[in-house]
Order: sequence, then C-alpha cells, then structure tokens
Amino acid sequence: MRLIGGRFLAPAVLAALVALCAGAATSLAAGAKQPLPQLLEATESSAEDLIDYALAADRGRVVAGARKLERTTAQAVPVLRKAGLSDEELSDLRERAARVAEVSSSGRFITVALAANAVSEVMPGLYGHFAVAVPPSVLMLDFLEREVQLRARAEQKARVPGLVHRVAGTWSGLRARVVSRGGNREAAAFDKHVVAMKRLAPVAGSALQREAAAGLELVDDLERVFG
Repeated sequence: MRLIGGRFLAPAVLAALVALCAGAATSLAAGAKQPLPQLLEATESSAEDLIDYALAADRGRVVAGARKLERTTAQAVPVLRKAGLSDEELSDLRERAARVAEVSSSGRFITVALAANAVSEVMPGLYGHFAVAVPPSVLMLDFLEREVQLRARAEQKARVPGLVHRVAGTWSGLRARVVSRGGNREAAAFDKHVVAMKRLAPVAGSALQREAAAGLELVDDLERVFG
C-alpha cells in the first residue's frame, strides 16, 4: 500500500490509478499534432516562386521551378503519408504538381501561374494536420488573393465574384481570432480591403488586380499577428 494525502491506498486501487494516468497520457500524446514538415513548407514555397517566374515571363526559371516543385512534392509525399495523411490528399497534391510540370515548357504563362496556385490551394488542408502557429485559413486567404489576381489578369471575369465571396467568407471566420491576438489594426485594414474587393469584383479589371496584390501584403500582416 502507498500513503497518498494521509491515507493508505490498496495495491489494486493504486494500480488502477496508475493505469488511468497512463491512459490519459497516451490519449494526449495521440491527439498532439506533429510539427510541420520542412518539405511541405518547401513545396508551398516552390509553388509561390513559380507564380513569380511565370508573371515575369521567364521560361527558363519556370521550367526549372516546375521540376523543383515536382521533385520536392515527391520527397514530401512519404513524409506526409507517415504523418497520417490520406492517399486521396497525397494523390491530389501529386497531380497538381504534375500539372504544373506539364504546362511549364510551352503553356501560357498565366496557365502556369494558375496551375502553380492550384498547388497552394490544397496547402491549408495539408497544414491543418500539423501544429502551426498561423491558422490555415490565413493560407487560404493567400491562395484566394492570388487566384483573384490571376483570374482577373486572364480576363476570366465570371470566376472573380465567387472568389471574392470566398475571400469575404474566409475573412469572416478568421477575423475574431486576429482581434483576439491584438490585431485590431490589421483587422480594420482587411475589412476595408474586403469592401474594396466587393466593389471592384464586377468589373474585374486592373484595379481589382492591384487590390488583390495589396491583399497579399495584408495577408503577410495577418501572418505576423500569429507569428
């Protein structure tokens, strides 16, 4: 028997308490998220770099960047599978990276940029499996702002209002968290940005492209709120 709080516990009771504590510890460990793999970060960075290369109309860097993206994705897949991500998620990621490689050598640069941004589209869901300081919805805003910019540049005006609606909805779900972290100034700035995006969406011209570019800078500010 052992003395706890001035009372002796029978061995059976003590054993039950030990088992209960061990079970609780195991449950906590099982529920804890793993750190974000560097290879997943590298994949996201490669996709963003490719957009810049495409918008700069640099074919050489686009082709090299697409190869790097495909290679990094291939390296990331087994790491992500070991972390418990589903085959469906991993297949989707591989297919999107392969699409970038497919269009990189001769596709229109705007097509390459959109394909690269499609890789960024799945990142919020993938990041959500891991312990990250920045909410995945911030990554979703990053994707959406670029998508608005690119669709407007491609003169795909019919796609723009729905994307702006998604920006507004994603921001609505995130805003309270930003304010709770002391980001009142950043929240007010993004509020104004959303109003401007809604106003400019029907025309989907150069002004909207500039506003979306400004939105990307505001997303960087949101990341720093959580960083």
